[in-house]
Amino acid sequence: MMVRHNERRAPVFVVLYLCLFLISLGVVALGFIMLKVAYDLQHPMEFLAVFFSASLVVLIGAALAFGFGLRGIKRLRKKD
Repeated sequence: MMVRHNERRAPVFVVLYLCLFLISLGVVALGFIMLKVAYDLQHPMEFLAVFFSASLVVLIGAALAFGFGLRGIKRLRKKD
């Protein structure tokens, strides 16, 4: 029985997307840690700078997690 090339590589891509998904969740966690640090700052300008940068980090991490999650699910459901 011959295994087609795409069927053999599919699990590799699923594992890759899972790793990228977990890394992007780590980025989201880093953003939340930055938010916690921002609330502990005393100077208002430092607070604003760290708060908005942390919000951007959370936004980027969440968008990446969403994209990698959808690609992984799409790859799992794909049937040739």
